[in-house]
Amino acid sequence: MSTATTDHEEIHHVHHDGDGRLSDTLVDAVADLTDTAPADLPPLETRINVTALDALWDTDAPDRPSAGCLTFTYGGYVVVVRSTGTVFLRETTDTE
Repeated sequence: MSTATTDHEEIHHVHHDGDGRLSDTLVDAVADLTDTAPADLPPLETRINVTALDALWDTDAPDRPSAGCLTFTYGGYVVVVRSTGTVFLRETTDTE
């Protein structure tokens, strides 16, 4: 996992480099942003089908989607996962 954060409008991004599962990269990123141990976060499975997420956006797979994104909320963040392996995270507001 490679990580970069941009302070512009509080959007953070992480690039999943294919090392390990995308779902683990996502949970680790939210844990880092919230200063929380990954085990103390709600199970990702309560928000999305983790097996499908990992399979759909397997950045090493030759038949991975060429374009697309998936948006959901998790751990106080709006999460956007792009087919390139980039994950964008933005804190949710009270209205989201």
